[in-house]
Amino acid sequence: MSLLLQALREPEALEAWTLANWNQVMREARAQQLSARLGWVIEDQGFCSACPAAIWTELRAQRHFAAYKASQVRLELRKLHKALAPRGIPILLLKGAAYAQAELRVARGRDFADLDIMVPRDRLEAAETALEAGGWLMETNNRYDQRYYRRWMHELPPMHHRTRSLEVDIHHALLPLTGRLRPNPELLWAASRALPDSPYRVLCDEDMLLHSAAQVFQDGEIAGELGALLDLHQLLEELGQREGFWQRLVPRAEALQLGRPLYYALRFCTKLLDTPVPAEVLRAAEAQAPGPLSKGLMDRLVPRVLEPRYPTRRPAHVAAWLLYMRSHWLRMPPGLLALHLLRKALRTGKAG
Repeated sequence: MSLLLQALREPEALEAWTLANWNQVMREARAQQLSARLGWVIEDQGFCSACPAAIWTELRAQRHFAAYKASQVRLELRKLHKALAPRGIPILLLKGAAYAQAELRVARGRDFADLDIMVPRDRLEAAETALEAGGWLMETNNRYDQRYYRRWMHELPPMHHRTRSLEVDIHHALLPLTGRLRPNPELLWAASRALPDSPYRVLCDEDMLLHSAAQVFQDGEIAGELGALLDLHQLLEELGQREGFWQRLVPRAEALQLGRPLYYALRFCTKLLDTPVPAEVLRAAEAQAPGPLSKGLMDRLVPRVLEPRYPTRRPAHVAAWLLYMRSHWLRMPPGLLALHLLRKALRTGKAG
């Protein structure tokens, strides 16, 4: 087990660490962009005194930087609301923005690569028009990329404001329209809740967890996603304390066609981070497990690409490539996938 995984899973082990161990874990945390979150884990578990002074100074500095990034997200949200509210377009927050605005502990120290929101599909064109009028620009004007997003994906091409750098992703669904699994957005909107004293909505607790699971194990490449697995771990810990969450989770996953991503999320959270999940929930989720061959492959590949390998361990290139191909296989039918990968290869060859 890597030292970063050990710190997240068994923080009591920190008391026996040498300075060399701390230097190693900081290299791993920086590579995974988890330094700020590691600081919160250490503080929550009461092991600040085990941390060398210089290391603790860096962890706290990273927490301040994460707080600054969160303030950028809040600013962008206010600007988005100002642009969309006059047209009566509701904003449903997703992922990190939702965690932060809902004041969940998982948001503390979390890095923000982008800002994800959802709008109703029948208001998508109006939202795009409003944002372009407000100064947001598409990050790609390539004709194929535009068609790829608009015809097959669950979101518009990424946008950013001409005076700010934060990427904004405007979703109308959780997963690609061409994918094997397509959760009904109407069910998500119907179960969503308004945040108190806020113009935004967030997914209900179960859907928030299921979206995170789908993002990693259905729509994602998995490699390098230890932070996303930590999201799932911390969401399960916090939301699992709310009344009825565990009883509703598996039936809701089945209603949204997300039983398989939930199975993987529970399996690898318990396997790698020792997440507390009731035994009856694990048994119920097992009904959505894949066949023995797929299950065995995932059990071998996923830990290999999730466990930090920087700087001394051999990279998991083959495992990462196989999971990359899996993500595309789940995202598109074979014919479309072949054409898409061929076009990407030709574009990469021209760029080289």
